[in-house]
Amino acid sequence: MEGSNHSFEHLPLPLKHQGIPKLHGGGSEDDRTKQNKINRQSHGNYLKGQSTQLSRFWKQRQDDRAKHHLPPIPGGIPILLQIDPEVDIDFLRSAFDFEIVSELEEGFIIISTDEIDMAKFNQEVDNFMNNLPRKGGAAKIFGLAQEADRLQRILSDELYEIWSTLKSDQVYTVDIGVECSGKIKLPEYPRKNEDESDEQFKLKVNRWKRNRDEKYIQWDETKIKREEELERIIGIYSGSIVDCFDNEKSITELPDSFTARVQINGKGLRDIANNYGYIFEIVLPDKIQVPESTLNEGTSAQSTIKILPPDNSAPKVCIIDSGIQEKHKYIQQAIDSANSHCYLKHTNDSSDFVPGGGHGTRVAGSVLYPDGIPTSGNYKLPCWIRNARVLDNNNGMPDYLQPSKLLSRIVETYHKNLKDKTKVFNHSIGTRVPCRLKHMSSWAATVDDLSYENDVLFIQSAGNIERNSTHTQMPGIKQMLSSGKKYPEYLLEDCCRISNPAQSLQALTVGSVCINEYKKHDVKSLGGKDKPSAFSRSGPGIWDVIKPDVVEYGGSCAVNSTTPIYVTAPSEICPELIRTSPPGPAYSKDAIGTSFATPKVSYIAAELQRLFSAEPSLLYRALIVQSARWPEWAWNSTSDKYSTAIRHIGYGIPDLQRATTNNEYRVTLITNDIKEIGTREAHIYQVTIPQEMREIGEDFDILVEVTLSYSAKPRRTRRSIRRYLSTWLDWESSRLGEEPETFRRRMFETGSIINDEGDIPWIIGTRSDRGQSDGFRRGAGTIQKDWAIIESHHLRESFCIAVRGHEGWDAAFKANYALVVSFEAINQDIAIYEPIRSYVEVEATVQEDEIEIEMIDKEE
Repeated sequence: MEGSNHSFEHLPLPLKHQGIPKLHGGGSEDDRTKQNKINRQSHGNYLKGQSTQLSRFWKQRQDDRAKHHLPPIPGGIPILLQIDPEVDIDFLRSAFDFEIVSELEEGFIIISTDEIDMAKFNQEVDNFMNNLPRKGGAAKIFGLAQEADRLQRILSDELYEIWSTLKSDQVYTVDIGVECSGKIKLPEYPRKNEDESDEQFKLKVNRWKRNRDEKYIQWDETKIKREEELERIIGIYSGSIVDCFDNEKSITELPDSFTARVQINGKGLRDIANNYGYIFEIVLPDKIQVPESTLNEGTSAQSTIKILPPDNSAPKVCIIDSGIQEKHKYIQQAIDSANSHCYLKHTNDSSDFVPGGGHGTRVAGSVLYPDGIPTSGNYKLPCWIRNARVLDNNNGMPDYLQPSKLLSRIVETYHKNLKDKTKVFNHSIGTRVPCRLKHMSSWAATVDDLSYENDVLFIQSAGNIERNSTHTQMPGIKQMLSSGKKYPEYLLEDCCRISNPAQSLQALTVGSVCINEYKKHDVKSLGGKDKPSAFSRSGPGIWDVIKPDVVEYGGSCAVNSTTPIYVTAPSEICPELIRTSPPGPAYSKDAIGTSFATPKVSYIAAELQRLFSAEPSLLYRALIVQSARWPEWAWNSTSDKYSTAIRHIGYGIPDLQRATTNNEYRVTLITNDIKEIGTREAHIYQVTIPQEMREIGEDFDILVEVTLSYSAKPRRTRRSIRRYLSTWLDWESSRLGEEPETFRRRMFETGSIINDEGDIPWIIGTRSDRGQSDGFRRGAGTIQKDWAIIESHHLRESFCIAVRGHEGWDAAFKANYALVVSFEAINQDIAIYEPIRSYVEVEATVQEDEIEIEMIDKEE
């Protein structure tokens, strides 16, 4: 706007209120629990009969071990229970003295007990049968499962398939997950009483902190003890924990567990799985090998471009991949070669040796040239590239590299140990198979933990479906089409689910969409412009979290109309990428994959870091998702198709301009600095809506977008957001016609909806049956975006957003968050940026005055 002294920058989001939210309780008891309370005698006898059978089984197993002179296994015996899925599982510890090893789906829980005769359990069941006060825990236990059921649940599907054929003397490499929180219950965060002074509450909190720290010391002691136990048992069978770096053992630690990569013979593996009571998972190492993506010989145009190096202060993006051809003329000026590392054994070379043009080189080039390579003029490279080579010449990761341990080392190298810290990590690698859904994998959980502890952002590829694969469980595109499955419906098959670690809650997971449509002779592309790429894996992720988060242009595939079917990728539908050369051209349109869509988002993240260098990476993630839009085919589909669109493309295609700036018809407001919020806390943000937008009789269509990006401490042995994260967050907005004071009272006092015109027609909504996208709810993940078009006369003088903290597994670890809110007149019929900016400036001055007055009052 003429005369304005701004460049449509983002505005600060005004925080208006902080307090204790009025939250409603959890779910009700399962009907089976109610029936068990009614039928106490029959249910009690059923449980005691099962416990007697289990006791007999374990006594016989221990006698057999002694007869065969097998070594003693420390710890308790493992048992699989099924309990009421609606209850707090901690009753198993408090009522029955069980150690909770892991939580599984459908209410199944693995516990460990020191009592083979189940004396404590049977006594509690007797108390329940006699209807003694506060002895109703047995009603919540639906049954004790057979040992074979437990074994099937701790083994990965691939390992379970070969379990019966394990050879006693053959050495296997496996990842073993061990729980180590013991029977230690972390103290609950104290509540502040109404008549309690701030000083008294502070003393209470300090006592809680000391108590909690003592519990964590006990956790650490238990972890050390169990690491030593596991290593000792493995040694009995001449096995070992794999060395990862410089004789450093491949053991990855999270607060409640550790995962060890182990080499052991079949006899020892059976013994550990059957008898070590603290194991919650044994899996074969994921096959980490990026599928072949080079499809054409490729050519490149003549270029007279003059390449300029990045500014010294430009962001550094770490490429975790197959290495990079660092002397390549199109990228060499952006390489921070002093900090290149190769994490493979037997070589220190960080170059890219993948045949056919490389992989990591293409990824790096896509960060530097997200829109292709210009052929003339000056081109300033946008950021620095740091090269972390983890893949070999075949684009695979050797088994001696445990991914979770590897990522910890990389973040330590590039973030903790360098003055100019890396905040953006491009991770265009993953497994060839879908992610597992039993537990968050060690790899993905490590991404979550590193993101929380270090404020770093992993940009992660969703994974590719191979063009041609005869694997019965993982068919290729050709095989699915040949069997009669149609594009894009086959992308929703379980075998096409996102790959590990794309299910990570903190990673920004990127899928691929088609660049354009192609048709020539009898060959036609699978999908037109902006449609999901034929190879791009789909969501949702674990716990029905929306994945992928966003999509970018990674190319597509084409097929012939005759039989047999051939899957190809003509250059017309491939992105233009830098490639290793010679041999071959320096750049070309000769490869496809989510690997090459992902770095285009890393470029946006780098630009955001350049503009907001002092802000947390949580804000970069929020702004990328906030900028994302569905393409026309998704917007124009009926609402019953929205859920399918979400599974394919998440929140849509991000846009650099929307992520970084505004215009007179659009305004974006953001939080500054890391915002911290704990359990039972709420922050209310309030945006004043100009009078001209709210005039009765005016029907301006206003697009409202809200994105919450947060992180919290993960706990791997638990399922669901509520138990996996230390503190989990959600957001609520004011409703249509709801006044700001009414909203404040609803959040802090009443919890009830009154005096409004109904809920905003959000696309996703707070519950899976509330929004327009059935099956999804926005609070499931740690990136929570929703959007709606509102007729402007429904808005009140202020639009309010409340961010609420809920109890997870430990209130000691508060959640960190960033919040973004945007308004846009989508028909460009009313200017809104300047009026909202004027209000924000006035409110900021008022807030400063209020803070000064408060400080003077305290001094007096």
